[in-house]
Amino acid sequence: MAEVQAHKGGLRDRMRMAASILAGHSDEDESKPVADSDEVNAGRSQYLKIYDFLEEVQLDPLPDHYKLAWEYLNGGNHKLRKAIDTKLNSNGRLSGDLVCEIMDECEGQMSVQDMAALVAEGETLLNSGHKALSKSGKESEAYAETLKSRLDWMANLDPAEHHDMPIEAQFNALLKITKQMLSSTKKARDSLAESTEKLAAMRSKLDEANNMAQSDQLTGLPNRWAFEKQFTAATIRAKEKFEPLSVAFIDIDHFKKVNDTHGHEAGDRVLQLVAKHLDRYTNGQCHLARHGGEEFVIVLEGHTAREAKELMDQAREELAEKSLVNKDTGDSIGQVTFSGGVADYNPSESSRQLLRNADSALYKAKNGGRNRVVIFGQD
Repeated sequence: MAEVQAHKGGLRDRMRMAASILAGHSDEDESKPVADSDEVNAGRSQYLKIYDFLEEVQLDPLPDHYKLAWEYLNGGNHKLRKAIDTKLNSNGRLSGDLVCEIMDECEGQMSVQDMAALVAEGETLLNSGHKALSKSGKESEAYAETLKSRLDWMANLDPAEHHDMPIEAQFNALLKITKQMLSSTKKARDSLAESTEKLAAMRSKLDEANNMAQSDQLTGLPNRWAFEKQFTAATIRAKEKFEPLSVAFIDIDHFKKVNDTHGHEAGDRVLQLVAKHLDRYTNGQCHLARHGGEEFVIVLEGHTAREAKELMDQAREELAEKSLVNKDTGDSIGQVTFSGGVADYNPSESSRQLLRNADSALYKAKNGGRNRVVIFGQD
């Protein structure tokens, strides 16, 4: 028994040390002053969440286990989260073997590399089709020229000189050339038809893959990858046109409590509700995306941070008026609120700094009591 307790104690120590190092300090640094910034605190909070999860499911602090924990807590892979929940319900804990099994099951989704391979295959088919079409056209031209030449030659024949070549043999020769050309043309046509059919299927796959790669499976909103593209384009436009731009980070308050009390399915429905609520408020004029876990991000072009705060406060207040019920059990979930942080884009700073500023403002809103929106740089 003592050995088991010692092992658990050693495991906790190793995990806490790993989490501390990832958070930016170690036990040996406790005596040293640590920068008391919101960014550092936010990062530390994320890694300690991961540490708590690993400790809860009894996993060692290994790279694959951190990856699994990060995806479970912050990612948009709904299938992976369901797989983890299923294993935990069955076993009460996770093991290295179970982690490998889960990752194998859930990483088979369409990736960027898969999409690139599909694009390459599509381009190959297109080239093949163009070549077949070009070949068919050239062969048709060659046939027409051959036929015309042969007919001209026959028209100018002197029967006295070519009495040994009956007209039937001449037409048989033309017929042979015609049959060869028809066969060649049919092959080219069949090749084009096959390529066209494959390309239609390929385009369908590419559209599906593109939607999957850029959409969050649970909420249907753009995911972090799609957001990055929108965000980059928005900052370029703001800089070129000298127009205001702001970013808002939104985080559902006490979301873990909803999951723990009512289960992940109820938590998923809350996420979907908040996503639809925010989408309605942005009205398609702002770039709304799920940033991971219970966090959303909004790029508001043509809006200052103050205007963004007013919009987010309206959405927050209306959401807070709702009283939710778990439809599976009939139990009251109660009020769902969110906290927000907004920041203005400064063209003299990097776009990454804008995200850090909005995230820092969100951290202040959470620490300030939640259910509020804070503008970066303002109390």
